[in-house]
Amino acid sequence: MADRFRYRLYDILKSYYLGSLKEDYFQDSSEKRLYRKIYFETFRHLGFIERALGKLYSRPPEADVRAALALGACQIMFMDDIPEYAAVNESVSLVTAQKRSFVNAVLRNLARQKESLMKDYTIRQDFPDWFVKRWEKRLGAELDAFLTDLNTKPSFYSVNPASMTIEKTEGEAEGHIMDLASFSVARLAGKTDPLSVLDCCAAPGGKTFVLSQTYPDARVFAVEKNKKRYEQLKASMMQYTNVDCICADILELDTEAEFDLVLLDAPCTALGTIKRHPEVRWLRTTKDIDDCSRRQKEMLEKAVKFTGKGSTIIYSVCSLEPEETTEVVEGFLKTHTDFTTVKPVCAEQFSDGNYFVSLPYKSDADGFFAAVLKKK
Repeated sequence: MADRFRYRLYDILKSYYLGSLKEDYFQDSSEKRLYRKIYFETFRHLGFIERALGKLYSRPPEADVRAALALGACQIMFMDDIPEYAAVNESVSLVTAQKRSFVNAVLRNLARQKESLMKDYTIRQDFPDWFVKRWEKRLGAELDAFLTDLNTKPSFYSVNPASMTIEKTEGEAEGHIMDLASFSVARLAGKTDPLSVLDCCAAPGGKTFVLSQTYPDARVFAVEKNKKRYEQLKASMMQYTNVDCICADILELDTEAEFDLVLLDAPCTALGTIKRHPEVRWLRTTKDIDDCSRRQKEMLEKAVKFTGKGSTIIYSVCSLEPEETTEVVEGFLKTHTDFTTVKPVCAEQFSDGNYFVSLPYKSDADGFFAAVLKKK
């Protein structure tokens, strides 16, 4: 019989098949590692799982049944530490009585054919076709290495606030835990000694924290429009006396203040965070990339209004798609000749000319892009 945590896991998958997604990190469960592992492995391999299951029925069933089948199939095909009979029984118990015989039959058939089905497995089936095609054009023979890395567990880094150094840590340790690229982005302007800093889209506050400690003599204004995320941001920044939190939409913020440093970590498709959020690949389309690109250009235009002579803008996104990265910056520079890109201050592994680029399979970090724009 499935427990309440497995039902919660099932509910996440069901909501996905219904067109949305809920977040649940199972922090209140003594077996959170197990449930999170099932969650991660299911979304990492959902493409292949759907193909395999599709060979066992004539047409896709309803969302609740698909969710139960996906969870069971993941455990049967990709998790050797869970007995097949347990994976089947637990998945069957998730659905209503009239649907249990179907789920039972499909999963038992899957278990019997597991060996032959797995012979057809390739890493490319674990990603949407549009994503594979785009990256194959860019990486060629290195594509499989790139995709394989995206399907592995992400690394965690711990920040020492006193020295502002960052070191790799095991698991999700306590303290300031950040992605290596995310930590680096907030420091790309180097020792510019700003007196005022604007963090345009601050929540959850990781980069705000880095800004406040990197520039202790500066006043950091952290803006977040979402009320709930703003409250979380304010609570996490309470101990940092040089940070002021503001609940506002940066696009509607009206001020004559000019800031020495502006960080625009713009909303994006978050396709660079697939290792940390494997479900993202299935929730995005090329239309989302175009929509985000338009929004990012609008926000960068707004960021200019907060600058004066000699000000610096750091533009960043946790995406590596050209429409959200180089095309945004290059388009901006064509219409703002009073700005120029300067080489970001970062580790050599992230340096790509005048851009900051983090390729996960080469950097042990999330996929990030950033540019440092200096006003003449």
